[in-house]
Amino acid sequence: TMVGAITTLIVIVAVFLALAIGLLGGAAFVQPALQEELQNQTDRLRRDLADRTRQIGDLREQIGALGGVAEATMPYLTSGKLSDTPIVLVSQVGVEDEVLAQAQGSLAQAGARILTTVSATEELVSDDPATQEQLALMLGAPTAPAEELPGLAADALAQRFSSQQVIGDDILAELLSAGFLAPVGAGPSAATLDEIGADGQVVVVLSGGRGEQPVLAPEAFAVPLTEQLAGLGLPVAAGESLLSDYDYVSLVRSNGAEGT
Repeated sequence: TMVGAITTLIVIVAVFLALAIGLLGGAAFVQPALQEELQNQTDRLRRDLADRTRQIGDLREQIGALGGVAEATMPYLTSGKLSDTPIVLVSQVGVEDEVLAQAQGSLAQAGARILTTVSATEELVSDDPATQEQLALMLGAPTAPAEELPGLAADALAQRFSSQQVIGDDILAELLSAGFLAPVGAGPSAATLDEIGADGQVVVVLSGGRGEQPVLAPEAFAVPLTEQLAGLGLPVAAGESLLSDYDYVSLVRSNGAEGT
């Protein structure tokens, strides 16, 4: 009937009104609690961020102090220690310019004679098949997997640094010419290439760097180079920045390489 239909409609409207009131009431009840929890979480995050910022500031002050002490004392500690010692300095992609410059400066203060400075490039880990094939053929390992090529290049360089006797093509000159190594400053002259490998030479290898992922991982090139040099009985030094995000020197030490 008409009355029944109207009654039903009124009931339906009443139900919807009740639901709406309940939802609004519930929202009004829940929202302050949720807002309070979110505010508490925000406050905690702000406190954590402030703590981390203070810690970073403290670390920077400590590193700055250490750097100041090192800069002030280095001339007295190193002056003349490497008088006229021939040095081959090997760096790699990822090593900061400041670290390389500090190493060169320290060696100069010690009286060393830097024969050449070269840096391993990203071409050693290129994804290009033609580049990989070129490097493999250059190293005399045409079937070697791509991931082994940086280590093979390190082994070949260690052998080259250990002797002035070059049989066939000079692998150091080839790697430089092909862009797998890059000269820092003027490249080595023919006379310098002839001198590399002489008795009394020291090789300094720098690695490490900043960032989440190294272009050329230390364990792929710098570590095997350092270990191979030490195994051949050559004086070798490993260096990295205090702020390096990648382990290098610790890897060399943990592997027990002698002579470093």
